[in-house]
Amino acid sequence: MPARRLIALAVIIALTPVVPLALAADAAKPQAAGYNDLANPRDAGIRYGQAAGMAAVCLDMKPTAKAEALAGTFTGADLEKFKVQAETVLTSWKKMMACAHTSDPNPCRVAFQMSCREGYNEIGPAGKVVPGLVDMSKAQ
Repeated sequence: MPARRLIALAVIIALTPVVPLALAADAAKPQAAGYNDLANPRDAGIRYGQAAGMAAVCLDMKPTAKAEALAGTFTGADLEKFKVQAETVLTSWKKMMACAHTSDPNPCRVAFQMSCREGYNEIGPAGKVVPGLVDMSKAQ
């Protein structure tokens, strides 16, 4: 019986693909947030939707002129791709407003704060992914 297990284990090991150490190391590195190519209609739509969603959900946020100009850079099928992505992301932000915990509203508040903070870190004036798509509408 043990010999059969050893043979089965040997077969499994022989058939298992080997991942080079360099690839394994690259996979372990933290990846930068994606969707930052504003020349790509899908990526631009995602970021526009994020800016519009933050304006709808986050206190005192507004899209900048840079964000508002994104739609004007596309035409035809590219404009449609942009609109679909923008609406999908905006809808996700708006769904967050439906958060309701009658016994404890704190989870909703935390979700809002974390989402707004992360979005501001990505696309705010000093954003790490695509800077300058949202800004605060009032002095804070």
